[in-house]
Amino acid sequence: MKSLYVCESGTHTVRSTLCVLVFLSLLIACDFSPAGRRTGTPGNKAHLARLIDRYIHSFPPYEEFNGVILVADGNDILFHKAYGMADREFGIPNSLDTRFQIGSITKVFTAMLALKLVEQGVLDLEGTISDYLPWYPAETGSSITVRHLLSNTSGIPHHYQAVPDYFSRHDHFFHTPRELIALFQDTPLQHAPGERFTYSSPGFYILGAIMQRVTRRSYAELLQEYIFSPLDMHDTFVENNRTTDARLATGYMRGLSGCGKAYIEDKSTALAAGDLLSTAHDLYLWQKTLCMKGDSILTAASKAAMYQPVLPGTFMTMAGPLFRIPYENGEKTLAVNLINGSSSGYSAAIGRQTEANRCVIVLSNVNGDDVSRIADDIGDIFMRRYIGTGIGPEAPLTRTPPPAAVSPGYDPNAVLGWYRDRGNGFTGVVRDAGKLYYLSFSGRQGLRQVMELIPAAKDTFFLGHDTSFSCRFSRDENGTITGLTAVRNGRTFNEAMRCTVDAANSPGCEGWYTSLELQKTYHISRQGDDLSGRNFLRQGDIPFVPLGNDLCGFSAGCIRFIRDPGGTVTGFDVFTKDTDRYFGSRFIRTAP
Repeated sequence: MKSLYVCESGTHTVRSTLCVLVFLSLLIACDFSPAGRRTGTPGNKAHLARLIDRYIHSFPPYEEFNGVILVADGNDILFHKAYGMADREFGIPNSLDTRFQIGSITKVFTAMLALKLVEQGVLDLEGTISDYLPWYPAETGSSITVRHLLSNTSGIPHHYQAVPDYFSRHDHFFHTPRELIALFQDTPLQHAPGERFTYSSPGFYILGAIMQRVTRRSYAELLQEYIFSPLDMHDTFVENNRTTDARLATGYMRGLSGCGKAYIEDKSTALAAGDLLSTAHDLYLWQKTLCMKGDSILTAASKAAMYQPVLPGTFMTMAGPLFRIPYENGEKTLAVNLINGSSSGYSAAIGRQTEANRCVIVLSNVNGDDVSRIADDIGDIFMRRYIGTGIGPEAPLTRTPPPAAVSPGYDPNAVLGWYRDRGNGFTGVVRDAGKLYYLSFSGRQGLRQVMELIPAAKDTFFLGHDTSFSCRFSRDENGTITGLTAVRNGRTFNEAMRCTVDAANSPGCEGWYTSLELQKTYHISRQGDDLSGRNFLRQGDIPFVPLGNDLCGFSAGCIRFIRDPGGTVTGFDVFTKDTDRYFGSRFIRTAP
C-alpha cells in the first residue's frame, strides 16, 4: 500500500514533523476504501526479493542507498540484505550484522522500560518530575508527570528550540544527566502540560534521569535486564562514544563531493532519547513485542497504555503514530505503527502492521536518507506483490524517471529561477549536469524536497520518478513565467510565485570563504546591491538571487549565511541536490 510507512520523529531535526505532515497530506489525497487489485505472485519470496533489489538499485547517484533492509511477515523473514559501505575509508561493506545508531527509535524502548517499572511499582505514571528529581525547578516540575513526558505533552521545548546554539555548543561534548537537563529546565513551557502534543527530546532526558535515580542503576543496565536479554538482542547497546565496536557502521553526510564523515555527537546528550545502536535483525526481534497483546516484556494493560492516544482524537501514542486505515469499502482496517529515528550520520525507520504482525525495517549510515519513503515504497511492494492486496495508489516499482516528452520549439529552461511559496519558503528550479531539479527550501529547515523535473508537456513537468507528482508553471499575458503549482494526484501541495529581483538584504556578506569539504576558497563580491560568486563551485561568475534575510539562491542551489551573536558574518551553508538537506555544506569566512 502507498504511504503506509513514514517517519515519526528524528532526534535532532525538524524533518520528523514534516514527514508526519506529508503523511497526513497523502492520506487526504488517497482513497483507501477500495481493496486494490491483486497483483504479482502472492507468497513468492524470490519474486519479492528481485523487486526490492531492483527498486534499491534504481536510485539516482545523489540518493544512493547505504544500509540494511529487512522485511518480515510474522516469524518469516522474507528479505534481509545489506547495501553500500559501512566504512568507506577502509573499504568495509555493510553486512547483515552491521550495527547502526537508531536515533529516536530509542524513545519507544524508553517507553517500554518506563511502563515495566510502573508494573513493578517503582514508577508512577502520575508522579511528577518534582516527586523524583527534587533539584528540578518546582514551578514546572510539580505539574509535569511521567505520563506527560512519555507522551510528548509536557510542553518542554525540543532541544534546539530551547537552546538555539545547542548543536554548536553542547551536542559534541560530554554532559552528566544533571548538566544536560540544566540546559532546558528553566526554559518556559510552550503550553500547559497535557494541553497538546509537542515533540521533546529533553522530556526523555528527564525520564532517563528519573529511571536511573529510582532504580539506582544505569539506563543501559535496565534495558539489558528488562528488554535486551529476554529478547536475545545481542547486538543492541547504549552508545557511549568510549568503547570500540568493530561492527558499527561509520556515519556519513552527503556533500558537494560525495559522502564525507558526519560530525560526532557525544551520546551523553541523547540520554534515553537517541543513544541506542542496533541491527536490523535485533530490531525485528524487538518489534514483535510491539503487538497489542501482553507478552514477556509488558502486560496487556501496559500495552493498552502504550497505544492509547496521547490526546483524544489523535493518532500519536507512546509508541509513535498509530493509524487505522480503512479499506474494502470501510469493512476492514489496517493498524499501522510508524517509528523513525535519526542522529548525525544515521537514519532509521520501522513500519509495522501491529495486528497482522508484519514489518519493514530500513537502517542507513547516511545522514538524512529518506528511509521513511524507502520503507513506504517497499511496504507497498510487499503488500501488493507478496501479500496480494493493495490499498491506495500504487507506488512506482523503481525510482527511474519517466521518459521526457518532446515539445517542438519549447525551451524548458524558461522555468529556471526562484519562487516564493505561501509559507514564506522558497522553491528553486535549478540546472545540474543538463537536468532540471525542483528544490523546496526553508531558511530554518533546509531542503525539504529535491525532485528531478521531467518535461511532460508545455509548462508541465513530472516531479521525480512518481508520475502522480507534477508541477505546472503559469504565465502572464506576455508569456512570462510567473509562478508554479505542484500537485499530487490532482491535489495542490505547493503554490509559489516567481521572486522579483530586489536588493540583497544581506549586509556584510562579501568576502573570501573556504569550503571545509572542498578545501577551496571563493570570493563573494558586491556591486551596488548585487551579490555574486566568482567562479563559484566551478560554475563561472554567477549572481546570487536575494530570497530573504541572509538567504540567496544561485543557479544550482541556495545559500544560508551564518552570523555570530554580534551580527558579523562568519560563513554560510550551501544546499544543492547533492548535499545533506538539513546541514548543507559549510563554508567559513577567512577574510573580508
